[in-house]
Amino acid sequence: MSRLRLVFGLLAAGLVLLLLGPPRAFAQWRGWRIGRGAAPLFQRLACAALGIEVRVHGGPAAGRRLIVANHVSWLDIPVLGSIEPMTFLAKKEVGAPPLGGRLARLQGIIFVDRGRRRCIPSVNSEMTRAMVAGEPVVLFAEATTGDGNRILPFRSSHFEAVRAAAADGAAAIQPVFLDYSRIDGLPVARRDRPLFAWYGDMTFAPHFQRFIGVGPTRCDVHYGPPIAVSAETGRKILARRTEAEIRALAGAARAANCPILAAAGSS
Repeated sequence: MSRLRLVFGLLAAGLVLLLLGPPRAFAQWRGWRIGRGAAPLFQRLACAALGIEVRVHGGPAAGRRLIVANHVSWLDIPVLGSIEPMTFLAKKEVGAPPLGGRLARLQGIIFVDRGRRRCIPSVNSEMTRAMVAGEPVVLFAEATTGDGNRILPFRSSHFEAVRAAAADGAAAIQPVFLDYSRIDGLPVARRDRPLFAWYGDMTFAPHFQRFIGVGPTRCDVHYGPPIAVSAETGRKILARRTEAEIRALAGAARAANCPILAAAGSS
């Protein structure tokens, strides 16, 4: 990866954050939807700096939406965030000042304390309000990152939010599969996926240093058809159905990229 491109790209993204972050925070405080394009602009510059090409297959649905995606890395946020305005559900540590808080205000992040289950209802209410207001909310339903070779079982707690959003209007879950599929134009093998995956007790700085040492990367973002939600459908049923859809997207994507590796993709 070009270090010069990395430096200038991150400087450009930082300038967007510095200039557009405060006006966007003010608009959010007033309940205005103006300036929503600032976050995708920031994330596109970040992806360009990191040498990530984002290819979108399918596309965003309309209306109230819970976007549910597999979770591989800290890279998932700039990749997904570069496509459309959206709000992420994230661990409270992401908002650590000063940079985390400023970026959270620009992007739109709902914080959750994974260690305090009694906070789940209030977090779900905040997610519901965002979806009713027309803001897609992203849920990484595995609740943690994996090694990039498999999809972990989904947790159902936050699927309650989309059920509530469907109580007085149409709402849907849109499954998304993130596939880090190419390095230097070549298919990513099973052994290569930990180059992107950030999991276990990995710390950010060493992983970042390792990642910027790889060549240009492609991430294919596969939007699946939306799953209609009714308030009568249980959250556990919704979680299982969404997990099955994402596993199907994973199998199809990896079979198309490299048939030899297809068997490793959906386990």
